Amino acid sequence: MKFITLEEFSKTQEYKNFIQENSAIGQLKIMAFTAYQAIPISNAEIVITKDIGDYKVTFFRGKTDSSGIIDNIDLPAPPSGYNIANFKINNYTIYNLAALHSGYDTIKNYTVAMFGDLKVIQHVKMVPKVDLERRQNGNY
Repeated sequence: MKFITLEEFSKTQEYKNFIQENSAIGQLKIMAFTAYQAIPISNAEIVITKDIGDYKVTFFRGKTDSSGIIDNIDLPAPPSGYNIANFKINNYTIYNLAALHSGYDTIKNYTVAMFGDLKVIQHVKMVPKVDLERRQNGNY
């Protein structure tokens, strides 16, 4: 799998096919927090990618604000195809979201379904790193 930026990817035939299938735009709002949504996490790095053919395309890279939020991330998605008769949305595309912060354990990975003309809110729950030596000595 070749890692590629959206700018590089936009010059390929795979991009043209992808945009033809995903002609609408969905919006993503990310809310990073800890302590059961009580404490927002600022400066969490967020990377949104999608595997397309032989490429892993980076669609977005940014950091959360002081409220732990990144809002209004535009991502290609298929027209929603919302069916009012059965309250179902028929069309969506999947993106991968990774969140990391030096003060928190591991990288958090999420799969996010994006729908054309809709906003999706993704909560990112992060767990603070604990110094095991301090914890064992009761100094935390």
